[in-house]
Amino acid sequence: MLTVRHAAFRRVLARGRQLYGEVEVHTDLARAPRLLAYFRKEDDGRLQLVRVMKEDSYLEPGVIGVVDLPVYAATEDVTEQLFSGPDHAAGEDRHVFGRQIVAIGEVREALEQALV
Repeated sequence: MLTVRHAAFRRVLARGRQLYGEVEVHTDLARAPRLLAYFRKEDDGRLQLVRVMKEDSYLEPGVIGVVDLPVYAATEDVTEQLFSGPDHAAGEDRHVFGRQIVAIGEVREALEQALV
């Protein structure tokens, strides 16, 4: 199971009529210490973790020669890698990871406000 070391709400994304909250997550996983987690609000009001992305390249703000580029240049969907296989209880691991994220700081409050 992944351990969340830090999490911070970043922004809201719209895909069609669905809103998703993007959260930057720092973990103890050596091969993917920084992840982007995407949440949506279910009809019953619960927050649901729907996707986890790994950063392929991370551009620090202020890097010389980088102007008006997004901080995250490329990402890879790692949801299935993280939450499937013999070492994982798939759905339960995913729910536990999502609960860890929203329990940190003001992440839950920010997601609740953004995903109206």
